[in-house]
Amino acid sequence: MADGDGLFMTARSARSIDAAWLLAGTALATVVLVASNSLAANSGDALVRNTIRLSLAWYAASLFLMLRLVPGDWIAESFVGRVTRWCWTWACLVYLIHVALAFHHVHHWSHMHALQHVRDESGVGEGIYVSYFFTAVWTADVLFWWLTPTRYASRSRWVDRLLHGFMLFIVFNGTVVYEDGPIRWVSAAIFAFLATAWWRSRVRREQKVSSGTASTTTPGKPRAI
Repeated sequence: MADGDGLFMTARSARSIDAAWLLAGTALATVVLVASNSLAANSGDALVRNTIRLSLAWYAASLFLMLRLVPGDWIAESFVGRVTRWCWTWACLVYLIHVALAFHHVHHWSHMHALQHVRDESGVGEGIYVSYFFTAVWTADVLFWWLTPTRYASRSRWVDRLLHGFMLFIVFNGTVVYEDGPIRWVSAAIFAFLATAWWRSRVRREQKVSSGTASTTTPGKPRAI
């Protein structure tokens, strides 16, 4: 397996990385679930809140790593490419757990209750369908990366810009605009950090292009965002 710098990762190394990140993600999710369920006075509320916080942590980590990938890394055959895919996967998986817990503890598996909750929070109950779409698109993107990594790596950068632009808009509104307390300020700080990292990666990329040192032989897309 060739990485973006022309080095190689053996199939055994790839399996080891997958096993390590599968165990690490499972252990972290388990700790959050057990602690939220056993230590909080309102376990249902704690489970919902802490799972989305963990998902956002994975989400921020994956976006930061995506900004540092070179084209060949998107095939997920390099160490950093594989780790990034795992971060993206765990962000989505924990988010799906959060959605299930929210429907169980808050909405009691009622779509109408969820719609009314969104209406109370934002004034537009039909926004729940945007959340459904967000969930479907993110899940599909993760599956796409795992099932056909070569096609994922070579897809148009505009697909990535639309995907991540939409997701960032939803996440920003959910964590900054419609939230309050510490989570709003922590989220705002994370967004500021990611914006700075994005700008620096763009400057570095333009410097490589202008100096003629950018890779022209490695297949794949130049960036995700």
